Amino acid sequence: MRLLQEIARGRLTGDEPLVGAAIGVGMTAEAAERGGADFLLALNAGRYRVMGAASIAAMLPLDDSNRFTDTFARREILDQVAIPVFFGACAFNPQLDLSAFMREVADAGYHGVANFPTVTHYDGSFRKALEEAGIGYAREVEMLRQAKARGLVAFGYAKTRNEIQQMLDAEIDVICLNFGWNAGGSRGVPQIFTIEEAADRARRIIHQVRQVRPETICLVEGGPIVNPEDMYRVCRDARADGYVGGSTLDRLPLELSVMQVTSAFKAISVLREADQAQSKEIARAARLAGVAGQSAEIRDMLEQAVRLAGTSLPVLIVGERGLGRTTLARSIHALGKRRGPAIVFNARTSDTDHEEFLFGAEPSYGRVRRTGAMETAHATIIVEDADHLSEAAQRRFADLLERGEFERVGGERPVQAQARFVAIMTPATNGGGLLPELLHHFGASRIDVPALRDRPEDIPAYARLVLEAVGVSRSAATLEITADGMRRLFAHSWPDNTRELRRVVERAAVACETSMIGAQDIAVAIETRNSATESRPPPMEEKEWILDALRRNRFRRGKTAQFLGLSRKTLYNKMRRHGLLE
Repeated sequence: MRLLQEIARGRLTGDEPLVGAAIGVGMTAEAAERGGADFLLALNAGRYRVMGAASIAAMLPLDDSNRFTDTFARREILDQVAIPVFFGACAFNPQLDLSAFMREVADAGYHGVANFPTVTHYDGSFRKALEEAGIGYAREVEMLRQAKARGLVAFGYAKTRNEIQQMLDAEIDVICLNFGWNAGGSRGVPQIFTIEEAADRARRIIHQVRQVRPETICLVEGGPIVNPEDMYRVCRDARADGYVGGSTLDRLPLELSVMQVTSAFKAISVLREADQAQSKEIARAARLAGVAGQSAEIRDMLEQAVRLAGTSLPVLIVGERGLGRTTLARSIHALGKRRGPAIVFNARTSDTDHEEFLFGAEPSYGRVRRTGAMETAHATIIVEDADHLSEAAQRRFADLLERGEFERVGGERPVQAQARFVAIMTPATNGGGLLPELLHHFGASRIDVPALRDRPEDIPAYARLVLEAVGVSRSAATLEITADGMRRLFAHSWPDNTRELRRVVERAAVACETSMIGAQDIAVAIETRNSATESRPPPMEEKEWILDALRRNRFRRGKTAQFLGLSRKTLYNKMRRHGLLE
């Protein structure tokens, strides 16, 4: 028949080995088909396994085996899969009309018949009694002959050379060399064969089959074969056409997976405790950093801050001005439970020598002895505008992060760093202001603070936080922002981020005459804020900031503007204001 021809062609052309699944429930059948099984065997042992019994229960007189198997196979398997299904038929009943029974099996839609349960699993006096009573192995072989006469594939289980020979004499289509019940799991049985012995036995018996009837399909099953590696080894050494899996495809995976999944569910309390602890730390980080909002970006930022706080890694915080970057750095220090101070140093505005302040100096070349900030025990050194650090200071930091120690300026003796390094910079430079050898040390510890305009969903939370801090009330009513007022907040671009939002909400809260802050109140506060910003004289350090950037970029205005995150026109206006065009 076509099925048998296709199986034989697969073996002869050297395709991947055949895999059959001996199962007893519809879900397993469908899963095996999706996994690539070539055929299925509906066996009572498969049913007993999923019922909680061992496969060996199939050999006990617990039920009418044929009726039992046919009932679940018709209901759950035959109409649910497209691959061939072989019926595991029991020949023990001396009153069973084999010819009529095979006709019923064929009419039901099965593709073949397997002699299971089989007397091959019996031995000693009981096996002898079965044979003498005419319900032994010879009757199973006759049942398979009757199956072939009905156009069904005859699938014969065998263990001994004598049984193999009987199958060959009957010209059985498929011979499966069975090594006994599978080992492993909670219901495995002791093995009489090792993998090596099974492979050798299979090689000799299959060679016997090939000599007599080369077209017979030869498979292996059971015993010590409990994983794909075992199957491959036995099939390779014995030149078998494939493998049939029973317990290895349902009982063993089911035991392991159910146990693991159940354990995972039982561990939910541990996960819940860990999650609650993390949530508390994140909430604490938010309070310390003055951060509000529920956006995914803010959540990710706070989670990363909490994780990094528990390490000694250097941290790079990148974000626009007005986002509370320094406060976030201070919160990392606090969460890390360092007993020392958080020392803030601005590399752009400070007149102090960067190297000497951070790393100290020895009394040479006119210098006095100075202890550097990085020697402060249990401290966190927060360097604002870190991209403005001198090149020499950056190289010292890179060397420190590489070696874990440094030398004071003018000194040669290594000094152990006691403080943690947290750098802050704007995204305009994209790290361009940091030396590559320093920048790469922050690969796993960079925190990006998203601009407020990129997460407008956080605006209401920030606004409420500001109102709570202001503590203004009207007629015992809590001050609130109306819907149109909130829409006005959403409409603003917030170039100065949360710092600008705080000032606007504070101004609107103080100026508002009722308990409700409306759109007009917000608009006036924004206009007042912008006017105040524009009229404020430029800070004294801005000239130095621009001049330093010009020097870094060899006074090329386009490069300088890009470096500072400004347009060329804005840079030109600032240079003219500070007398830098002459």
